[in-house]
Amino acid sequence: KIDTKPPSPGAVTVTYLAARNPMVPLFFTKDDSLLDICKVLADRHKHRVIITDSASGSHACSGIISQSGLVAFIASKCPAESLDEKMADAGLSYRKEVVKIADDASAASAFELLDSKRLSGIAVVDEDGKLIGNTSARDIKNAVMDAGRTGMDLDILSYLAHVRQSQVVKNDKYPSCHVHEDATVGHVVNVLAKTGFHRVFVVDEGMKPIGVVSFADIINFFIKKGVMTNGAT
Repeated sequence: KIDTKPPSPGAVTVTYLAARNPMVPLFFTKDDSLLDICKVLADRHKHRVIITDSASGSHACSGIISQSGLVAFIASKCPAESLDEKMADAGLSYRKEVVKIADDASAASAFELLDSKRLSGIAVVDEDGKLIGNTSARDIKNAVMDAGRTGMDLDILSYLAHVRQSQVVKNDKYPSCHVHEDATVGHVVNVLAKTGFHRVFVVDEGMKPIGVVSFADIINFFIKKGVMTNGAT
């Protein structure tokens, strides 16, 4: 049994964070509609669903559909003009509270903030409030694999640099995770698809985060636009 309680009051470990967010099996068959799957994955806490073989009548997995894969697929089926609009013009909501932490804060503080907000990623800002980095669900995985070799009293950016470098994965990249307010929907989708992050931060001209767009936001946007009923099946 996985212990989902912190090892001591106020202590949050990466193993604890992983246990707090287990994969809950969500089963669909190949006969289910894409719209039904979209409605489930539009929840930011549900990142993937399991596809089973309806003929066998069992829950044996025949495939998995993730939020990232779904967004990439739907975008490829969308009319080009629907992706060429700027976020505000298209009605894509992005202005919302941005959870962030200072770059000199410890890794332990960052993970505690992740836990309190039930998020997999937060923005990292400098003393002027400018976006200079972020954490992601991938970092939690890398930190678990690091197994405590890297001290969590390091500042968050130094800690991330250590655990990211210690887990060398082919084609694993950590590009910038931000867009500007005048970005098109297509550009936002492209950034999310290429980085694999669950969210992209929206910054103003001074690089200060003013909003965020997640995979769930994009899926909800596609549903409201009627993409599911207009050919993306």
